[in-house]
Amino acid sequence: MPEPAEPTQAQPTTAPPLRPDAAAVAGRGALFIGGAKVAFMLAGFMQRWLLARIVGPAEFGAFSVVNGAVSTVNNTMVQGATQSVCKYAAEDDARAGAVAAAGLRLQALIGAVVGLGFLIAAPWLASALRAPPHYVPWFRLVSAIPFLYGFYAVFVGLANGLRRFATQAGFDVLFSSLKTIFLLGGAYAFGRFGHAPTSAVTGAFLGFVAAAVVILIVAARVMGRVKSAPDVKFPMRRLAMFTTGVVIYAALVNLALNYDLFLLRRFAGAAAESARADAIVGNYEALRTLALLPYQALIVVTFVVFPLVSRVTFEQDRSATVAYVRQTMRIAFVFAAMMGLALGCRPSTLLGVLYPAAYLEGAAALPILAAGLCALSLLGVSCAIINASGRPRVAVALVSVTLVVGSVAALILVPGAAPGPDMLRAQALATALGMGAGFVASMGYLVVSFGAAVPLSTVARTALGLFLGTVAARMVPGQGRLVGLATVALAVFVFLATLVAARELKAEDRQRLGRFVGRKRRG
Repeated sequence: MPEPAEPTQAQPTTAPPLRPDAAAVAGRGALFIGGAKVAFMLAGFMQRWLLARIVGPAEFGAFSVVNGAVSTVNNTMVQGATQSVCKYAAEDDARAGAVAAAGLRLQALIGAVVGLGFLIAAPWLASALRAPPHYVPWFRLVSAIPFLYGFYAVFVGLANGLRRFATQAGFDVLFSSLKTIFLLGGAYAFGRFGHAPTSAVTGAFLGFVAAAVVILIVAARVMGRVKSAPDVKFPMRRLAMFTTGVVIYAALVNLALNYDLFLLRRFAGAAAESARADAIVGNYEALRTLALLPYQALIVVTFVVFPLVSRVTFEQDRSATVAYVRQTMRIAFVFAAMMGLALGCRPSTLLGVLYPAAYLEGAAALPILAAGLCALSLLGVSCAIINASGRPRVAVALVSVTLVVGSVAALILVPGAAPGPDMLRAQALATALGMGAGFVASMGYLVVSFGAAVPLSTVARTALGLFLGTVAARMVPGQGRLVGLATVALAVFVFLATLVAARELKAEDRQRLGRFVGRKRRG
């Protein structure tokens, strides 16, 4: 079967409406996976919110650094295997079982190499981060997670490729619940009964590993029943060729999500003693917990749009591709802007609701970091579209722009900043500059290659909504949590009202959502 053809540039005309069958699938997928991602985000909040109360800023920072390192590798395994298996399973349901079998063989090899490599590199990782020796056992403990997740990702990709969004959503909800319970339970038990001050961190990572084991067993039992006919084969080599590009892209994306944490730990470790450096990182992680919300929320868009774009580009349906790109980027842009406004208009209030006073040191950096991660979330949606069209090398180049610009900016801005709020603001600014550069580059590529991106009219109306929402927030007097939360709500209301008045959010959007919900209920 031929590879997806490279789409030609579309003419600047209005694209026809989405095909009814595809719209129904997209709607059901958005509802199922969207609900699961909401649960996933809530679980993530509970993990950080409660962990910050079990341990202090220094332990929270140490956990965040090691967790960020393993998540960079672990999420790479998940995303690479998920998208690769999904792509070929979505193109032809009859060979889905054979694709999954090839994926499992490939992940057995990759997972073993990555897990062993992570185990061996533990001392070097601690040294590179200027971290104390007790980091090394933590790095070794979590090395099992990428190996386990490589197999789990194959089953997630199979469910996504077969449009079994409810099953995929179930995996998300179950795993987020297991991880929350096991991670927090391990941190509390080891922190209370352990002898070392860092025992709670060890318990948290043991809980993480246990959750990975359980979700793999469940996913294998549910999706392992999908089989192809005995004469249907799928070569592992073909999957590996596509996986290589996707894995490189996924590694860069996950590095983009965490590299600022590693750089900050190194810079802080050079400027302050170890406990203070960990506490600075802990404060930065508190900011990231909030600032990552737009990215986490828009993951649902990538899961739904990937199999759909994969199919229409495979079929060389240019008009449907243009419609998907334009509609997806428009909605994602508006949503990301709304989230950025909510996070940035009263940062001290939001941080104060979630964390003890010791974590408020970097409140002034939150609006900057939130803007950057909103840009990264839109870059992620753009790259999902590009990967689905069969060009992962382009996505790799776009994310590389983010890493290069952000790293250079950090090397210039952060080392000279005083440890504390100044260093946190400098790191947030460097991160935002890199992510903004990657987003702008991705929009240019979508326009050139697909003839569609975020419409300029949407950009203008959204900018007006952001301006009026910010003005409304600054006009509210007083401080305190209730006043702050009310101010956030007012800013979002003004933003949405502006978009409705400017006819950016139209009746068709509400009707489309209604049709999606109706199909879901009848299904």
